[in-house]
Amino acid sequence: MPESGAIRAVTFDLDFTLWDLEHVIQRAEQRMQRFLAARYPRVSEHFDEEAMRRLRLRMAEEHPELRINVSAMRRASLRRIALTCGYGEDMVEAAFHVFMEGRHEVVPYDDVAPTLTALRRHYRIGALTNGNADVNRLALGEYFDFSVSAVEVGAAKPSRIIFEAACHRAGIPPGEMVHVGDEVHSDVLGAVRFGMGAVWLNRRGEPWPEDLERLPHVELADLSRLPAVLARWH
Repeated sequence: MPESGAIRAVTFDLDFTLWDLEHVIQRAEQRMQRFLAARYPRVSEHFDEEAMRRLRLRMAEEHPELRINVSAMRRASLRRIALTCGYGEDMVEAAFHVFMEGRHEVVPYDDVAPTLTALRRHYRIGALTNGNADVNRLALGEYFDFSVSAVEVGAAKPSRIIFEAACHRAGIPPGEMVHVGDEVHSDVLGAVRFGMGAVWLNRRGEPWPEDLERLPHVELADLSRLPAVLARWH
């Protein structure tokens, strides 16, 4: 647990922490596929949804440096598709825009807005994500003082780099910050190793991973108790 004073800031993972991502990416890809079929018809002659997925997986193997930048990876695969089908960069950016619009059509869990409303009076609030969701594109953005993404800093959780960037952005030392997330390896492990407090938001009641030693953290099934937990952290 943090060793210094009271908690002054809290950061949140986004996907599966503040909203359920299940089916969101699939719907966004289907919307992009329909857009490409209408505007760039040669694409559908060569690539269906499954072929696009296989291409992204193959490019992830060919370009491991892009794995932490999911936006760059998706653009790179679209660029390969455009080249194959005889289209230019305009297709890449147009299709990526359509995908990102769908990717941000998320529905926050019911406990998110009430919790953020309660916390904003007492803490600086940040978003800390390995994905390419931008909380400021959502209505939830009004609750956040800062955000940090793996795409932006070139490092993904559990790397200390992304947690360090969050502390710098908040202007608060790690011992006075708590990170909340649904992933044990990226969220809990990363926060604890950097000296932040960690809350494992275990909405699905998953067991602690067998391959990881038990780490100091608080486990919650939802966010409703988080304000009380933070208030009595020490």
